[in-house]
This record gives sequence, C-alpha cells and structure tokens, in this order.
Amino acid sequence: MNSAIKYHVAQLGRAVTLLTCVGALLLGTNAANAAFITGSMGVGGKFSASGGTDLSDATLLTLTTVFSTSGTDTLGTTLEFFESGTVINGSFSISPFTPPQTNLFVIGGWQLDLSSLNIVDQTASILTMEGTGVLSDTEVLSGFEGTNAIWTFSAQGTGSSYSMTITAVPVPAAVWLFGSGLIGLIAIARRKTT
Repeated sequence: MNSAIKYHVAQLGRAVTLLTCVGALLLGTNAANAAFITGSMGVGGKFSASGGTDLSDATLLTLTTVFSTSGTDTLGTTLEFFESGTVINGSFSISPFTPPQTNLFVIGGWQLDLSSLNIVDQTASILTMEGTGVLSDTEVLSGFEGTNAIWTFSAQGTGSSYSMTITAVPVPAAVWLFGSGLIGLIAIARRKTT
C-alpha cells in the first residue's frame, strides 16, 4: 500500500509541474500582447461634500474638477503639468462606501475606478482617505491592461480643493501561478520525505 501511495504522489507532482509550466507559457504569451501600467500620478481639483453639516459628518463627496499635478513612468508619459481631465462619475458615497465606484474621472488617457475606501481622518476641516482601485487605459489601441492601484486622498474645507495620489501596483498573473505551483511542489517534496 505504501508504494502505491508513493507512486500516486509522484504522479501528482509531475502533473502539477507540467500544469505550472504550461500555464506560465500561456500567460507569458498573453503578457507579450498587453503591458501593465506603471508609475504614479498626482491629481487635484475642486470638490464639494454633502450629507452633513461639514466634513466631519459628510457622507457624499462630489469631485467637480480634476487636473494633473505630477506623473512618473507609464502614467507620466501622457500627463502634462496642470492638464485638465474630465470628471465622469464624480459623486460617490464615502460613508458607507459601496464598491466599485467606476469611471471616477479620466485624465491623460487614464481612467480610475475605486475598489475600496478607508477614511483615515475626518474632522470639520480635513478629510483624508486611502484605498485601492484599478487604473485602465481609455485609448483602446495602446495595449495596456487594467492595473491594480493604491490611492490616497486629502481634502480641506467643505467645498475647497483636494489632492490625490494614485500609484499603479502591477502584479502579473504569472507571478501568482508560479508561486502556487512552487508551493504545491514544496508540499509534495515534504510528503515524500515523511
């Protein structure tokens, strides 16, 4: 019975190795066709808050304008200093936040969708938030795929100005596939030694 179990464990190990290699090859060919967005960008503009008496109890935030303040790597290639963007779905509930908040704004050919929102500080005169989202390219032919991002938001006054920093966090699917395959191989190797 022991030799039968060892044989099946060895076969499983070979199958996992083969599937990992095939998956990595398939993902590698797809990655050649589409690139991840890299870098960060700073934006600012005007906003209004409502649903309360001031920022301390506001429940709804509305971005009224957006313009670029900085950009690096891929994001910086299309952004000019103080380039104006378009606010599309600029009104969203911050308390409670209902994900996803899609198509918040478009600037320099980049679109931001919000996936999560955490209020860091909320007083009568300051609102600071952070969260995750997805950056995507609105130019269909440029070949960038949607990329995970982290963002921070800071606002002062009830209807004054805001600043926001968005940083792309590209994690290729091949990394996740390779990692899970490696964990599987380690588990099989540990079984063989016991």
